[in-house]
Amino acid sequence: MRPKSDARERIINAACDLFYRQGYHSTSVDEIIEASKVSKPTLYNYFPSKEILCIGYLEERTRREIGMMEASLKKVQTPKERYSAIIQHVRGRIKSWEYRGCGFMNMLAEMPDPMSPMVKISRSYIDANRSLILSVVKELKESSEEYAHLDVKAVSDAYYLHIAGAISTCQECRQDWPIDRAIESVENLLKP
Repeated sequence: MRPKSDARERIINAACDLFYRQGYHSTSVDEIIEASKVSKPTLYNYFPSKEILCIGYLEERTRREIGMMEASLKKVQTPKERYSAIIQHVRGRIKSWEYRGCGFMNMLAEMPDPMSPMVKISRSYIDANRSLILSVVKELKESSEEYAHLDVKAVSDAYYLHIAGAISTCQECRQDWPIDRAIESVENLLKP
């Protein structure tokens, strides 16, 4: 494995920005070279193809997004706060994404081949988030009699659907009201 370098980091950062803002198919390698201020041989030394560069982008995006989510969850103490923290974290991310949506969902929309490595990485990230929601709902159910009635699978699935729908609708409308409604709905999932 190659040690991290400044040039590699600049390439990944440029790819993160351009693939996210413009999409994979609409971004050329030349644009990434220009934005990262590296030569073509340097880029191809680290990433022999655009697909391999995109895999690097998705891996870096996964690392960043999971790190931010973990940091959000570490700030809260109780199972109920952890339950609410996930969608509150997403609310904060929507604005920082400038209503561009989830980079992983956007990648899935661009890739028709379900066996593509980019699809597999994107699915893996989404599945990890769904597993996190499931674990937080399970923890909440086990924390108190107040939540003993929860159907962990049904609540987790609905929670994920509220998040995915809100991200998509915020992207469509370029407004916050969809995530605000989703927050209300996720809280209502806890009612008997």
